Amino acid sequence: MTAPLPPFALANRVGGLSVKNPMEAYVALGAAIRREIERLLPEDWTWAGKRSLDFGCGAGRAMRHFLDETPAAEFEGCDIDAPSIEWLNEHLAPMHAVVCGEGPGLPYEDESFDFAWATSVFTHLTDYWSGWLLEIHRLLKPGGYLLATFLGEGMSEAITHEPWIEDRVGMVVTRYGASFDAGGPNVLMSPWWIRARWGRAFDIVELEPSGFMGAPGEGHGCVVARKLPLKVTVSDFERPETDEPREWAGLLHQQRHLFDELAATRKSSRWAVVSPPPVARGAYEDLPADVREVLEIVPDLIAENQDLLARTQTLEKDVKRLSGG
Repeated sequence: MTAPLPPFALANRVGGLSVKNPMEAYVALGAAIRREIERLLPEDWTWAGKRSLDFGCGAGRAMRHFLDETPAAEFEGCDIDAPSIEWLNEHLAPMHAVVCGEGPGLPYEDESFDFAWATSVFTHLTDYWSGWLLEIHRLLKPGGYLLATFLGEGMSEAITHEPWIEDRVGMVVTRYGASFDAGGPNVLMSPWWIRARWGRAFDIVELEPSGFMGAPGEGHGCVVARKLPLKVTVSDFERPETDEPREWAGLLHQQRHLFDELAATRKSSRWAVVSPPPVARGAYEDLPADVREVLEIVPDLIAENQDLLARTQTLEKDVKRLSGG
């Protein structure tokens, strides 16, 4: 079954498209995701009679490759981008998707799905990773499966510019607060950390530290987790492991990344604060009120311009990287 393709702007939101043949790359990446999903699910898995959720579906890059299964299976999706969801619902019926917020919560009943997959989603979730993991646990039927990709050994050099040392990485966040329209934050996770935290509500069936859609040692890692019949909370996922020295090493490593980003921000954006108005305090009080008002807002105006310049430079670098320049 041949499915229509979304407009380039919607396809390009998911990233990784070839400059020469972007839509061919879009199709190939979606097909590769299906191949990887079916490789990683249990050998006796069949789609017939199953209901699945694409968590972070975009305009249906992967979902469109399951249209041939829709006579006997159901596929739902969710994403924060409303135009992508609108396009998907109009063009990929009988598949259906809903718009979600950055925080957890989906309009489905408990135990609604047999399977959920999340490619390049937990790779960007910072404050809400545990809430969304809890939400997926709620939505899965007993024994249902979650397949999720993560950033680890295969992406450390590209993202943090440092070699991968698993024992000092728990969950490391970079680019915290970055807009999702500009790629969002990056989140690296170690296999030991995933087993410890996610394993409190899931049986970790498979965990490949890298090689999703590629060679081992490269690209994303992937975890396949089977829902355990347990009642869990956000606090259960977030609680540090007791007597685990890597927890402390991971916190120190995260602290260093935050300090590095803060130092870079001081140099390039609004932290490069200008000095107070070059007017002696006594003389300053004697200036007309309208002049004082202008002098008082100058630092904020300069800081905003510096921030805009920094964001523009970042976008230019991203465009250059995506274009292969």
